Amino acid sequence: MKIPILRIPYDEQDIAFIKDEVEKVLKSGYLTMAANVEKFEKEFARYIGVRHAVGTNSGTSSLEMFLRAIDVRNSTVIVPSNTFMATPIAVVHAGGKVVFTDCERDNLQMDPDDLKRKIRKDTKAVIIVHIGGIISPRFDEIKRICKDHDLYLFEDAAHAHGAVYKGIKAGALAAAGSFSFYPTKVLTTAEGGMITTDDACIYEQSIILREHGKKDHSFNVHTEFGYNWRFSEIHAVLGLQQMKKVDWILSERRRIARYYDENINKIPALKPLIIPSHVESSYYKYIAFLKPGLDREAIKRKLKEKYEIVLPGEVYSDPCHSQPVFKKYPESIANAANDTFPNTDYVCKNQICFPLYPGLSDEELAYIMKALEDCVR
Repeated sequence: MKIPILRIPYDEQDIAFIKDEVEKVLKSGYLTMAANVEKFEKEFARYIGVRHAVGTNSGTSSLEMFLRAIDVRNSTVIVPSNTFMATPIAVVHAGGKVVFTDCERDNLQMDPDDLKRKIRKDTKAVIIVHIGGIISPRFDEIKRICKDHDLYLFEDAAHAHGAVYKGIKAGALAAAGSFSFYPTKVLTTAEGGMITTDDACIYEQSIILREHGKKDHSFNVHTEFGYNWRFSEIHAVLGLQQMKKVDWILSERRRIARYYDENINKIPALKPLIIPSHVESSYYKYIAFLKPGLDREAIKRKLKEKYEIVLPGEVYSDPCHSQPVFKKYPESIANAANDTFPNTDYVCKNQICFPLYPGLSDEELAYIMKALEDCVR
C-alpha cells in the first residue's frame, strides 16, 4: 500500500466544472481580475463571516499587504518563531522589524506571557499564526493584550480555512486575516492568497496596493508603492470549485483526525496534541509528539523505505529565530541578544505529523498506524 505525501481529490464532476469554467474564461477575453475573482472573493468573505475579501497572488503577499496598509515602517511587529518564514519575511518587506515570541508547548501557539514581555514602545502590530489549523486556546487573552497596548492584531490563517474559535471562524477574529491556497493547504487554487477583514481602510488600501498602487484602476496614476499582487481568473475558478466542497473537505480532515485520536494510544511513545473543546481545528496537520530520544528522521526514512508511507513536513522543523538569514541581516530583527525560545525549540525538534488529506480510507489509516507502531518501536 502506497501513502503519498498528498492527494488532491478532484473527481470527475470537479474536473468537468473546472474545464467548463476555464473554457468560459478563455472565451471571455479576461484572464485576470474579472468576474470569477470577484465571485470567489464574495463567496470566501461570506464563508469566513467578514465584509471584505481581497484575492492575491499568494498568502505571503496578503500578509505584506495588510502590514503595508497600516504602515509598519520604523516599527516592530511581533510574530511567533514557530511559523513558516513567510510571516517574518512579510514584516521585513513591509519595512518593519521582527520581534519573535516563544510558543506554548502543549498547543504550538504564541505564548501570551512571552508576548507581554516582547512589546516595545515601537511595536505596532502582532501576528498570530494558527499553526496546523489550531487557533490559540488563549486567543481572548492575546486580543486583550493587544487592545491594552493599542496594537493591531492580525491572523496568519494559512493553515486554518474553516477553523473555529468560540463560534467565530479564523480570518474573522482580528483586524485582518491572511490565507494561502498553496496545493498542500486545506483549500487550494494551486497558487494564491486572500485577505479577509471588516476594516474598510485596510480593505481599500489593499485594493490600491494590489494593482501597483493605483487608487483608480482606470488611470495610470499611482498614489502608493504597490506591486503586482493580482489574482487570476483561472485560479479563481479553482477556488470556486473548492468552495463547493469546503464542508466535505473539512469533514474529511476531521474524520481522519478522529481516527488518529482514537488509535494513537496504542503507541505509547507518541503523545497527541490535545485541542480544547472551544477550538475546532481545520486539521491542516495532525500533530503528535515523539518521546524524547527518538530519531524523527530515522522513523520517517523507515516508513518510506519499508512501508512506502511519506510523512508530511513538520510545522515546523526549523524555528525562524534560528534561520541564517537573520544572522546575515541582523538589522531586520529587534529581539534582545539573550532571548531564548525553549518551547519553540522543543516542539520543532519533537513533533511528527501524520498523513492527512481527504480521501484516506480507514484501511489506509489502519496501515499507517500499524507502520508507525512498528517504526517507533
